Amino acid sequence: MDIIFVDAENIGLKELEKLETSIIDKVFVFSKSNCIKLVCEKKLYLFLSDYPCGSNQADFYIIAYLSRVLSSLNHTELTSINFKLITNDESLISAFGFQCSQLGGISKIIKTNEKIKTDVNTVVQLTPVLAPKSVEEKIIFHLKSPETLNPEFRKKLGISQQDFSRATGELIRQNKIKRSKGSKKKWVTR
Repeated sequence: MDIIFVDAENIGLKELEKLETSIIDKVFVFSKSNCIKLVCEKKLYLFLSDYPCGSNQADFYIIAYLSRVLSSLNHTELTSINFKLITNDESLISAFGFQCSQLGGISKIIKTNEKIKTDVNTVVQLTPVLAPKSVEEKIIFHLKSPETLNPEFRKKLGISQQDFSRATGELIRQNKIKRSKGSKKKWVTR
């Protein structure tokens, strides 16, 4: 399955109309154009335009939306989904690849501008470099801000109850995590 983010403000209406997707793919199109909205309705794409007007506002919203999607998936889902970005914006490409690598997602970049791409339908594969490997690393990675060690947190990480209990106990014994100063119910990394 692919989750596709389309920077329609960058690629334009013609490139959006050429886009070929499967019915099981999730396609998010970012634009404020009514013409693009009509194409999205016809192709069953999710049209997102509720961001402020201004320079790079669509780019910021794409990255925010990507982060939201990435953080809602467990490890198995992250490794089985391709996160595609269709744009010609180099800064957005860099930010998109970085966000995917932070949580272990697989990103593919598709450029549509003939001057930028070296080949028709160039796809750049960015491999995750900072993906946590062990259960302990995964917990530490997600405790950069205070979190409650509850079932919702465990499910968000995609860890079994037994592994989660063992790993959190070990992290506490090794003093790698501690209670948050702001709330005794929340934990953070040391």
